[in-house]
Amino acid sequence: MSLAEPVAAVAIVRARVPNESILLIRRSERKDDSWSGHWSFPGGRRDPDDRDLLHTALRELEEECGVRLEREQMEAALPFVLARRRTGPFVLVAPFVFDIEGELPTQVDHREAVEAVWVPLSVWFDPGRHSLRPVPGFAGDTLFPAIDLNGIPLWGFTYRLGTSWLGLLPAQGAVEQAGFAVANHILEFVLSHGLKLKSFWEDRLEDIGAGRQSVKVAVVEGSIPADRVIAHFATSGETLPQINLLEIQPDRIRILGLAFEGYLILAAN
Repeated sequence: MSLAEPVAAVAIVRARVPNESILLIRRSERKDDSWSGHWSFPGGRRDPDDRDLLHTALRELEEECGVRLEREQMEAALPFVLARRRTGPFVLVAPFVFDIEGELPTQVDHREAVEAVWVPLSVWFDPGRHSLRPVPGFAGDTLFPAIDLNGIPLWGFTYRLGTSWLGLLPAQGAVEQAGFAVANHILEFVLSHGLKLKSFWEDRLEDIGAGRQSVKVAVVEGSIPADRVIAHFATSGETLPQINLLEIQPDRIRILGLAFEGYLILAAN
């Protein structure tokens, strides 16, 4: 199966009353699940017996949280979305939107999920609920855009899909400009703490993760005030975070924009 063919599907179920809300589950913690413990839309991998990916979404919705819907209740099939994982190949996912009148009772399968909640849309639309923050499984110097939900961060694939579907991110033609603007803002913050600019943004190939990637690099002289950068940018604001990742260390700051384009601020002592 090629990467252009989704291998999984999720159900975005929106209820209209009593207040507009979206159904989310918190996945059970399992070693074989790349999204173990995460908030997610109900969904999973396509089984060989599934009629199609819509069938997958409906089957997983019923299995995971006891909500049974019909094919005719599907409102929209969204563009395929890439779900990134720390290890192993990425997964292409087909999201389906279902529009129902009111919130339905849920009964989770505890092998799959710990809980299911109807999250008000007002939570998603409130910029004060969004922040860059550490998440389980990553060091505290790596921040991701997230919403605190019952003490557990809603982040990663579900956060990106939800904010994109709700129109909370810049238009497609402006996503890279948004990331570059954030990278510039972080660079200006670093320079305001006494560091000097050695070279402005240049395109380079750098060793990132498992291989070399093309990124924009700016070089500063001095040690990056990592604690101050974290304290300043790990806060809620008037707008949603415009990047996918911020990693801060005394010798470098790594930024991934909304299109997963890369920026590095390197410290040369």
